Amino acid sequence: MRRVSAGLFLLACTTLVVEVLLTRIFDVLLWPNLSFMIISCALFGLALGGLFEMLASERVAAAFDVPQAALFFAISVWALPPLLNAIPFSIDAIGRRPASQLIWFLLLYLVLLAPFILAGICICRLFARASSQIQRLYFWDLSGAAVGTAVLIPLLPRLGPERLLLAAALTALLASAMFAASARWRAGMAGVAALLLVSPFVLGDRYRTLALHDDKRGVDQAMDLGRLEFSKWDPVSQISVLDQPEGTSGAREGGRKYIAYDGGSLSSHFFPFDGDYAALRRDLPRRLTSQFWQRGVLASHYACRDRGARVLVIGSAGGQEVKAALMYGAAEVDAVEMVGTVVSLSTGPYADYIGRLYEHPAVHVRVAEGRSFLRATDKTYDIIQIFSNYTSSSMVSGSGALAPAYLLTQEAFLEYFTHLGPNGILHINHHTYPRMIATASAAWRSLGRPDFRAHVAIFEKRNEPDRLPTMLIKMSPWTPAEIADLIQFYSFRADGEPPYAIAENPLDPARSFLPDAFYAGQLPEALLEQAPYNVGVITDDRPAFSFLRRSVTELSPDRSSGLNLSTALHINSQLRRGWLPMDWLHLIVAGCASVFYGVLFILVPMLVSRVGRERWTGKAPALMYFAMLGFAFIAVELLFIQVFMKLIGYPLYAVATVITVMLIAAALGSMSSPAVAGKESPRWYLAFAGILFTGVAIWMAYAPVSEYFMASPTAVRTAAAAAMIFPVAFFMGMPFPLGILELRSKPAGAVAWAWSMNGLFTTIGSVASVLLSVWIGFRMTMLLALAVYAVAALMFGVLRRGNASEGAAAPGVPLAESETACPAA
Repeated sequence: MRRVSAGLFLLACTTLVVEVLLTRIFDVLLWPNLSFMIISCALFGLALGGLFEMLASERVAAAFDVPQAALFFAISVWALPPLLNAIPFSIDAIGRRPASQLIWFLLLYLVLLAPFILAGICICRLFARASSQIQRLYFWDLSGAAVGTAVLIPLLPRLGPERLLLAAALTALLASAMFAASARWRAGMAGVAALLLVSPFVLGDRYRTLALHDDKRGVDQAMDLGRLEFSKWDPVSQISVLDQPEGTSGAREGGRKYIAYDGGSLSSHFFPFDGDYAALRRDLPRRLTSQFWQRGVLASHYACRDRGARVLVIGSAGGQEVKAALMYGAAEVDAVEMVGTVVSLSTGPYADYIGRLYEHPAVHVRVAEGRSFLRATDKTYDIIQIFSNYTSSSMVSGSGALAPAYLLTQEAFLEYFTHLGPNGILHINHHTYPRMIATASAAWRSLGRPDFRAHVAIFEKRNEPDRLPTMLIKMSPWTPAEIADLIQFYSFRADGEPPYAIAENPLDPARSFLPDAFYAGQLPEALLEQAPYNVGVITDDRPAFSFLRRSVTELSPDRSSGLNLSTALHINSQLRRGWLPMDWLHLIVAGCASVFYGVLFILVPMLVSRVGRERWTGKAPALMYFAMLGFAFIAVELLFIQVFMKLIGYPLYAVATVITVMLIAAALGSMSSPAVAGKESPRWYLAFAGILFTGVAIWMAYAPVSEYFMASPTAVRTAAAAAMIFPVAFFMGMPFPLGILELRSKPAGAVAWAWSMNGLFTTIGSVASVLLSVWIGFRMTMLLALAVYAVAALMFGVLRRGNASEGAAAPGVPLAESETACPAA
């Protein structure tokens, strides 16, 4: 049994590594929302493993037992890099070649599905064969998954995804060897491991380098031209630096270096600079586009020029905002960047290239998350600047489907306003400025400050869409002289730049685009209902800023609802062929897959399998019970990732902390369930009471506890988060093994069916939690998840009473130490 437990630990560890790693890989190869879609659908494979277990004949099951399934799992993981490189699926090509791309997508899906089906077969069969030992097995399953989550963060930068997948395959081979009783099989696994180790040298770049599937922002084309200078998988984002010679990709005088985040999902630049700020300022009109992304980078610094401004740059990246601040005489610049690799490049290999910006005595660079940095400081600033700063990483943001924007929520604006001086300026360049203004005005109103419109100026390109308009919010009202000065600044001509205009003039509301309602601090319900896009206030509880679409029709500018030209074109650009919304595609496909697999996992076993056709007491309650457990567990986990991101600060640490602590606590809960619920589970209700009590407690205590620890060091904030998560997760580890124990007297295949339903609704729950979070917010979704646990408790009571009424069979026979859950291979 010890070998089986060790093998299960290794298998679960490998499965979690592969799952999370594939999410990161597809952030780079494709896009974050599609990464969510593909991986969510692939995770149905775990449930398919249970379906295979139900339908497989005894001969097939004997020939393809756990050691063999683990071997094929290892091979399927090893094969991922060459197969991903060989399959030419591309989002860009869907519109041009829909039929062929559908075929390639289905093939890609099968490649991703295979490892999870095989892992599901292994785990499900182990649980079914040793159901009386389920608390112990479930402990090792969850513990392995926790370790897999924890080790990925330090290993990914050191090994890269290709070598990490190879290491995962070797770990799976070790699991196969642990499952087998035969020494010959274990020797064979050593031989297979040797072959896998040699394979990267034989296959070369087909294995060692994952190729991009889309030419995001020209990155793939530049790599084909040999312009790649640097590449590293940072824990936050994959970072590449590419040379852009003068005259290519919009590069002006002297060229520049292109910083690609996650294969081009986001970007920044290193601009060549000699460190002479005075000369740059004198020659600004000519050198503007060769030294800065656009004029909007400079606006707040120009407005505060030569005053010794104190500046905070959130998302300093390649340093252009820092350069603008120093050029206009800033006395102090705090530069905060979340991706440590970019900071290392800026202060190391590319320091000379960018004029040693970060070595200037006025500059203090930090690797941190912007809001957590603000919470920990009592400084006030003259300028807080955010230039299109968000993360393209699903792992960091917590959900590729939701794309939360925590730097643009009402609570974030409150933090900015309280850290600005009396005449300070908040400077943000980001798309959809009407929604930003509606959100900022709500924060302004909560501070009891009046006349928000007099404090806001917006500049954007004249007569053409502007994806990054400049929003300037001044803590004191804008004066006529200041607005005239900014208009003059935006009026001079520069090579490669279109003309600009003031879209929101605080001194002339009649000529501004937005109606007064956007500045009132609360949009009227009638406007929210009639607006053709989601324009409501963004909060930490509902942070999906870019979740804009409300229909699949093309939109036109509409002043009454605050739909400006740039926002309308931004939403329309995501429609393919005038009807397919790419911003909804991941949810549509995941939803359809949920319906398909739901029918498959319910109807097929009922019609085909023996356990489905037989009559047995508690069939419906059992299936509903395990479905609810899967739904509620994943919903709570994903919600915790989002809400604890605010307390912990670093999104990556929040993801790692929540998943690791939840899995470890649940593993300990599983092992402790006999002590809590009793040997034959007479006190089963304590597990559910614990979930509901601790869940409601954390729901009520989160706000005051997080506020108390907000300014504490990162380690203390992380420990506080773990302390809040642990109790509820401890009890959440008990219901699954308690349910498996109730199935011991049921027909063969009942455990496999329960496993399938649990896996099915785990994936359905991940999709539903996204939609519910957008619709009703995180807090209400949390209460809904707890309510699902309460209904699951009722189903367990029905199942248990049914077993008692028919006289439950004796417990299954525990595995002896000399036995194994797998026959000799």
